[in-house]
Amino acid sequence: MGKIHLQHLESQGIEVHSFDGIEDCHAFLRECKNYTQDPEASYFTLIATPASTHYEYVKSALEHGLDIFVEKPLATSLADAEELIQFAKDHQRLLFVGHCECYSNAFEKSKPFFLDICKRYPLESLSFVRYNSPTERCRDVSSVWDIGVHDYALFYELKRIAPLTDWRRVQVTFDEDRDSAYPIRMIYATFHGKDRSRPFWRLDLNPNHPITLKTHKSSIYVPEEASTDAVSNEQREFLRLLNLPQNLREKEMMQNLETALFAVQTAELYSTSPNSPK
Repeated sequence: MGKIHLQHLESQGIEVHSFDGIEDCHAFLRECKNYTQDPEASYFTLIATPASTHYEYVKSALEHGLDIFVEKPLATSLADAEELIQFAKDHQRLLFVGHCECYSNAFEKSKPFFLDICKRYPLESLSFVRYNSPTERCRDVSSVWDIGVHDYALFYELKRIAPLTDWRRVQVTFDEDRDSAYPIRMIYATFHGKDRSRPFWRLDLNPNHPITLKTHKSSIYVPEEASTDAVSNEQREFLRLLNLPQNLREKEMMQNLETALFAVQTAELYSTSPNSPK
């Protein structure tokens, strides 16, 4: 992810200095004032290290007065995540968590259709399926912290846009596997329709699949090049927040952090539950 972020930032004309490995990263933090001398420029740190190190690096960067974009998850415990958020608020620093699929064009285009069906029919079930092919990435944490946090964040965003839904009556399931023979990224919702009909909403988040959204009435197509731009979209949102006046920034920052905090809370719950997703 660090390399992907580097490519996207440079394509936007942003000058990037990269540091790889524990010693290099700590050396940068000790000497960060050497990189932030120009008063006309905006500076920030992007952290894309193993998940288990996020708390350490975010806290250190905040202590050095830096604005931060950190890859998901914010931390690997709810207490640590809450501590980092409070520290950022107390010191008026921008803290932003990279839950990129929440900013994907496919997800953004699908939300109005989800809300429309929720207004017309009671939501019965919401299922998240995420199968990844085996890789060596993020093996420092379990699958709930590695891939599950994507879906927990997406779930929170769907709850946010449909606040009138009685979520206590909705059956929500997560099916996760990071050692699958084939990749799947799917969200499927069923509704209680009239006359025993079964309206549904299905979103395919696989960036290689041009058909991204199906409902009981229609299919919506998003071009492949558009559906894969989630990283650029979230970077642009971070840069927008970075350039807001301080009195406006915190309120908008908290929308991102509420999603990130819910993802951490849910991952912590599943990682200690006997009914955790596979």
